[in-house]
Amino acid sequence: MCGVDTKETYVEVLCFRQFYKHFVFVEDRDGNRNKRMERYFEVSVMVDVGCGGTKE
Repeated sequence: MCGVDTKETYVEVLCFRQFYKHFVFVEDRDGNRNKRMERYFEVSVMVDVGCGGTKE
């Protein structure tokens, strides 16, 4: 789930769960929204790795 993951030019360097009670809305297949209590959310820190001309 967490770890070093490369997608295009982004590298995930940190992944953790921040524990905080909050409400989210989940939509069912009929289009109705239901409110649900969550206890945490996922945080990812990404680095945009780019390379190119360094003379400028």
